Amino acid sequence: MATVHATHTLKPDRTLIDANFDGYKLSLEPLPQYTVSLNTGIHDVKLDDEEYTYQHIRAFGMHNHLTLDQWNPDCVYYVDNKHTVQQIKIILDTQINPPRPVLQIPCDEPQGVRHNITLHFPSRGWCVLADGAGKLLVIQTHNRGTSQEEPWKIVFSEELCDKQPFTLLHSLVDISQNVLHIEALLLHMDKVPQEHKTDFTVVLEWVTLAKQDGTSGGFKVERVRQVQGKTSPQYAAIERGGRGLFIASDKPFKMVSDTAKDVEMEEDSSNGESQAAKQPAYLWGQTTEDVSVKFTVDEGTIKSDIELILETKRIKYGVKNREPLLNGELCGAVDVEASTWTLDGQELELVLQKREEGPMWPAVVMGDTRGQLTLDPDQAAEMNERLSGLTSDQMNPNPDPDKKPYNTQELEECDAFPEDSAMLVRLDGETHRNTHAASLSSHQSLFNIQIDAGEAPCLCLRHDVDALIWQPKSSSDNSDTPFTHVATFNALGYVQASKQDMKFAKCAPNFSYASLCDCVRHVYVYRQPTPTASPVRNRKSGRVIGQIAKQQVVALDSVENIMGFQVSNERLFILTGSKLITVRVNTED
Repeated sequence: MATVHATHTLKPDRTLIDANFDGYKLSLEPLPQYTVSLNTGIHDVKLDDEEYTYQHIRAFGMHNHLTLDQWNPDCVYYVDNKHTVQQIKIILDTQINPPRPVLQIPCDEPQGVRHNITLHFPSRGWCVLADGAGKLLVIQTHNRGTSQEEPWKIVFSEELCDKQPFTLLHSLVDISQNVLHIEALLLHMDKVPQEHKTDFTVVLEWVTLAKQDGTSGGFKVERVRQVQGKTSPQYAAIERGGRGLFIASDKPFKMVSDTAKDVEMEEDSSNGESQAAKQPAYLWGQTTEDVSVKFTVDEGTIKSDIELILETKRIKYGVKNREPLLNGELCGAVDVEASTWTLDGQELELVLQKREEGPMWPAVVMGDTRGQLTLDPDQAAEMNERLSGLTSDQMNPNPDPDKKPYNTQELEECDAFPEDSAMLVRLDGETHRNTHAASLSSHQSLFNIQIDAGEAPCLCLRHDVDALIWQPKSSSDNSDTPFTHVATFNALGYVQASKQDMKFAKCAPNFSYASLCDCVRHVYVYRQPTPTASPVRNRKSGRVIGQIAKQQVVALDSVENIMGFQVSNERLFILTGSKLITVRVNTED
């Protein structure tokens, strides 16, 4: 796989971080529990003997059998052992409707490997379902979850992914030019036979279905794009508007096929030729004031052949009627009037004047790694001088007896960082290239959560001991970075690492609390700090504490394995093999 270079850093919003957080205080205040029995068992598919790798376990082994309807947060769904989608609706805390069948899933006799059935609600009127055997279904669900709810109707059912079993990661609905599009992101794994073993490739299938809006016509597969990688993604979702994918993974993913247009395959550097030996497309350098880029053009090129379209944050530059030399979003804002270019023989040089002095650019164009950064002697000397105090030719030349040398073997397992190649990227659906990439090498992925029903799910990452919630934004929002820090759960990263029996982790859409769920019986609730009725003084430090963050432990009246877990702003939903348990957490939004 081609190497992915970071073009952005995940910059937390410091106003959302509490540097003086004093920890969670255990509250013995009980949380009310309510139970409804299930009429049938849960549809549960175990991993097959052929699915023996760690990546199979990550992709298919930790399935959440409970689905929350983000558009109607009082409704949850599960699939029973008769392949029926069951709905449980909360009327009042003390009045929970028993499971009601809403859809019988067409099911053939089991043959070969199967996965658990997965479903997602991209809008109030549509449901997308993967049957676990290689078929994708689209269901019309008018007035879902209301008293006027109409019977669910299957309007599309087709085998995809070469009839291989897959799971549904995400879906969305988009209407443009009177055409209704449903985008679905599917995950499956392909065998790659090798000489002495069998390897596996992780495949993300991005399927676009289309039909004329407001007509009785059916959906048709309009476009299929395939993205491949070597590890199961920690996070994968479709950007609002269907323009790209957001992927977080330990190893890079790349687009390998697109039924709408050819994919330009990048040369793999693993064939023995190092990246350094390749000829860069251009040389570039920068100061605090400007960025200079140098190209070599064909002999005979004259000034009238050069075309430059320059905006504050975008550029298209090159020779007319040829592939642009630079094309895309710049890594910083420029002064258009003060920027210039010159042509001297075959050397074409572009000088971009930075709008603000100081910030150094990671590249010229976001996602473009074809250039080679060069430093002039003065810059190199200054950089060496700055680093001279941090490097030495000797190992620990001046040991401090009171401070032992850093030893990575003393790290706890929860402090281990992801691989250096771990990245959170935005992959453009039209150019097939990464437009944004942020390194995750120092940020563990904790969980994913749908906050806004119309947006891509949020990604929760560990930053030091805290858990930070990041919301991927659409490229149409004209933001410098598509990854926005929207909330923080103080010290939750370290708390989660201590839970050896944890199976699921979620947070409320309004960020009022986070919850960790064990495999059996126990659920933990961690609330955001709230003001105290009267000031409290810390006995050790003497500091006056004006707000307290509470921790509550829920002991369930069941010893069955927990098979599904969801949260809303008001309650927890816990699914076992024979019952659904709801726990009231908040009394108001």
